[in-house]
Amino acid sequence: MKQSVVSVRGQTVIPRDIRERLGIRANTRLAWTTRDGIIVVIPLPEDPVRESLGILKGSGLTFQDFLQERRRERALERERDEQRSMRWRETDDARNA
Repeated sequence: MKQSVVSVRGQTVIPRDIRERLGIRANTRLAWTTRDGIIVVIPLPEDPVRESLGILKGSGLTFQDFLQERRRERALERERDEQRSMRWRETDDARNA
């Protein structure tokens, strides 16, 4: 297991062999999160669109399937937003009455 030290500015060095294995170079963007008390660092691709090409290949799903699912999700999101708006309007109406 590799170790590094965190500076007073909150900076640390990613060990060279890990950087090389994961293709992390200068200016590589990293996403940071925690999971069950463990820090998780994810190198983000320079071009996320290019990296996602072929992601559905072999899954049996088509781009049309993806679009249909996204439309269903957006419809649900709009419905939830409308319900929230109605609750806020009802609250405002009750205050103003």
